[in-house]
Amino acid sequence: MKLILGVSGSIGAYKALDILRRFQKSGHDVSVVMTRAATRFIAPLSFETFAPGRVFVEMFAPGQDPLLHIHLSKENDVLLIAPASANIIGKMANGIADDLLSTVFCAFYRRVVVAPAMNTHMLENPAVADNIARLRGRGVEIIEAAEGQLANLEIGRGRLPDAETIYRHCLNSARV
Repeated sequence: MKLILGVSGSIGAYKALDILRRFQKSGHDVSVVMTRAATRFIAPLSFETFAPGRVFVEMFAPGQDPLLHIHLSKENDVLLIAPASANIIGKMANGIADDLLSTVFCAFYRRVVVAPAMNTHMLENPAVADNIARLRGRGVEIIEAAEGQLANLEIGRGRLPDAETIYRHCLNSARV
């Protein structure tokens, strides 16, 4: 399977390295697309170590293919966004394409899997819940957030599921 791992601005972004490695160890080809907010939580270099030349942040970086979003969407079977912040979920639900990851989503015409990760209060906000429902209604697969201790030390739903859970979901539900 060829997939794009989208990483957005959530404290769970550091767990995306485990997700990347899990897919790679099983022989899957992975490219990484990070939002600028994600780079505040984890450096692109961390991903670049395991996926040299396959980590992208900017829409129009110098020397980069100006049609990268189109080519990535044609070359990959799955777009997995993990973690998915409230911001990227909102952009996806409303067709906003103002960065590389949201533009890749708008150009992607195959299987999309989203793993929301945020504070419980954000996850339960009616606007976020509506955006998740809208995506689900359009055929986007949602991996439910896990329950446990959150970044602010509260216990609740909103944690990014572990890499194995995400990996198994993508394989068990494979439509590629």
